[in-house]
This record gives sequence, structure tokens and C-alpha cells, in this order.
Amino acid sequence: MTGLGGPDPHNREQLLIHPTGTLYHRPSARTAIPNFFLAGDYVRTDVDLATMEGANESARRAVNALLDADRSDAERCHVWELYRPPEMEPLKRVDEVRYRLGLPNTFDLG
Repeated sequence: MTGLGGPDPHNREQLLIHPTGTLYHRPSARTAIPNFFLAGDYVRTDVDLATMEGANESARRAVNALLDADRSDAERCHVWELYRPPEMEPLKRVDEVRYRLGLPNTFDLG
């Protein structure tokens, strides 16, 4: 579970929230081994959180990679780009500035 906020938030449960900076190190659905494909919430997807949505996306990517490797003409699974509401962007920028200044999140009530 994550900390309650404040000056030193931390992630005590890495099974829910991936540690910062680990997305780059996570494997993709297609591997260097021609007949080995990965799916699960630990696979690199557009959903950077251990969720069923991320696991589902990685499964669709794995199926597509398998079909590509087999040169199949079967229809590919659709992979959606994660929707990020543009209305949230100004709030994210404010949050980033506050974080860099060492200030708490605007919504931190602790």
C-alpha cells in the first residue's frame, strides 16, 4: 500500500504500484525467443499499473505477436491507446512544479 502522503510518500506494496522508473525494464509481449510470448500485468503496456486492464492489453499484444510470427492472415486484436483527458494536463503540470519545489500535492489533506 502507498504511504498516506505528506513529505515522504513511499510504496510499500510493489505488487500494486510498480516502482518508479521500472516501466523501461519490464518485458514486452514479444520476446527474442521466436515461440515465446508474455502476457500479464508485469508486461510493458500503455497501462503502467498492475491491473487486469494492463494484463488484458498485454494478452492482446501477445496474441498479435504470435499471429505476426505465424504470418497469419487472421484479424489482429485491437489495442487501444490509454485515454488521458486533456483537461487534466494543467493539473499535472502544477503537481509537477509543486513536487519539484518539495511542496505537498494540492489534494494532500494530511
